[in-house]
Amino acid sequence: MSGTTIQSVPYNAFVDDLAADANAARPVTAGGTGSTTASGARTALGLAIGTNVQAFDAGLQSIAGLTTVADRMIYTTASDVYATTALTPFARTILDDADATAARATLGVTIGTNVQAYDALLQSIAGLTTSANQIIYLTGTDTAAVATITSYGRSLIDDADAAAARSTLGLGTAATRNTGTSGTTVPLLDGANTWSAGQVFTSATGPTISNGSPYLRFQDTTTSAYDARIRLDANNVYIDGSADGSTYAEVLRFEMDTKAGYMTQLILGSTGEALRLNAPTAGNDPYMSFYVAGVRQAYIQYVDGSGVNQGLKLTNDVATGGDTALTLKNSGGVDSLEFQVNGVEYVVYHSGNLSSADLNAIYGYTPASTAVDIIAGNGLTGGGAISADRTLAMGTPSTLTATSTNSVGADTHAHDVDWGGGVASIAAGAVGSYAWCQRVNNTTGYTLGQTVPGTDLEAASSSSGGGSALSGTWRCMGNIGAGSTAGGSLSLFLRIS
Repeated sequence: MSGTTIQSVPYNAFVDDLAADANAARPVTAGGTGSTTASGARTALGLAIGTNVQAFDAGLQSIAGLTTVADRMIYTTASDVYATTALTPFARTILDDADATAARATLGVTIGTNVQAYDALLQSIAGLTTSANQIIYLTGTDTAAVATITSYGRSLIDDADAAAARSTLGLGTAATRNTGTSGTTVPLLDGANTWSAGQVFTSATGPTISNGSPYLRFQDTTTSAYDARIRLDANNVYIDGSADGSTYAEVLRFEMDTKAGYMTQLILGSTGEALRLNAPTAGNDPYMSFYVAGVRQAYIQYVDGSGVNQGLKLTNDVATGGDTALTLKNSGGVDSLEFQVNGVEYVVYHSGNLSSADLNAIYGYTPASTAVDIIAGNGLTGGGAISADRTLAMGTPSTLTATSTNSVGADTHAHDVDWGGGVASIAAGAVGSYAWCQRVNNTTGYTLGQTVPGTDLEAASSSSGGGSALSGTWRCMGNIGAGSTAGGSLSLFLRIS
């Protein structure tokens, strides 16, 4: 109604009731949820999650979508994705086993009853490839290999004891003895053995010692006695000696290719013939040589035959004028002593074949005449007939003076002094000349008579040095004290070389 005032007071209570009813929870009996919250409403409706209903899960949702039949089980194919597979009654008997032992029993593979427990050695044996006549043996821890075993080998390993094994092997009594180097042991052929009894070799070829440098040793057990050995080395046979039984030195050596023998010293004590050089036939003349450092120096030889140089010859190969030789000749029935130099023969004269006529003929002498005198001339004394020994003496010379001349008297003589052609002719710096010098390159002191090399001196004066360097060797004729090379180092020097 326009222009009419409507009062609300009479209607407020009714409006309030409507508001309260609209805001209050409607009971389940009235078609409500009995709660003003979702959680309370689910509880009131008997749908509490986790109590009355299962909370949503993707995996459960996947399972809920499966189609199942008897003897099947579910399994995952992805995250929250399930499928089914067959599960037989026998499989269910394994799944209900409490542990692995029970599961192995169900499967019929009980270790030690149904199957062999794993072993590394058995595994190695299982991997072997075998064939007839082979035996398994170990090459390391739990590592096996195969080797051939013949019927003979099997006949050996089936023997009941060592005696049976020796019989199978065909061994005699030596098999039960120990090896050793002496006594009743079996000797070691690669070691040094001591034989307590003599050994007899009946072979036509005798014993053979074979090695790179074989030897046969002789040991004397007497105190201070030497040991000896015979040794073969390359083409040489040696006889060695040792004072201590370990260090050996060569005593005698034979060269088998040259058929020559060598030794340091040979002492022959025979009272008869002690050494013989025997030529196989006439004309083959043996000789004894003397060598130094492999070079022949001399030799002694007897030359037979009927030529001009037959006899005993001593030859020196290294004489300065050529080979020299001394020969006791017996050529043509004439005995003589001959000396040769480089092939030229000289007869050696002696008291048995030398006369004064021979001397005169050899040297062209004329027999002396007793009527001839030796006369002493001016400046000499003595003389006389040559029938006796004579002496000529030089007369006593007179004293030299500044005016002396060359002269001779009955028993005296004198000489001129060449003053101009003597000392005055010596060139400056030459041997025999004098010079004032000072030292250079050193501060050494020089005393009277001391020799000094010219390279340490230079010509100088009392006021200055710096002259020419000298050569040769000089003798100090004064004295220079040690010190500087300048003032105070002057002295007179004589060149002596």
